[in-house]
Amino acid sequence: MDYTMLIDRILEAERSARDVAEEVKTQKANFEAELEQEKAAIAQKYLDRAGTWLEELKSQEEEKKEQLIAAQKVRLADAEAKMERAYTRYGDNWVDTLFHQTVDIR
Repeated sequence: MDYTMLIDRILEAERSARDVAEEVKTQKANFEAELEQEKAAIAQKYLDRAGTWLEELKSQEEEKKEQLIAAQKVRLADAEAKMERAYTRYGDNWVDTLFHQTVDIR
């Protein structure tokens, strides 16, 4: 084997190594780009899920608030009805009592 053939083989091996290195570099860049895309997709998925969950919570809280308001209105209506009945029954006595308490000085 002469030195020219040996040098040619060495140069060919070096070219092959450079080609492999370039291919690996390209693959690495592609993998990193894919990884970034997957990372962004996962982040968006979790943001979407969190947004949906937040909307559900808002809806549940709004429903609870409406139920509490409705219950409070029922209690208010009951209290008004009781006061009206009491006034109908004892109204004259209340007026007389209040009048005498404020006007009568003993």
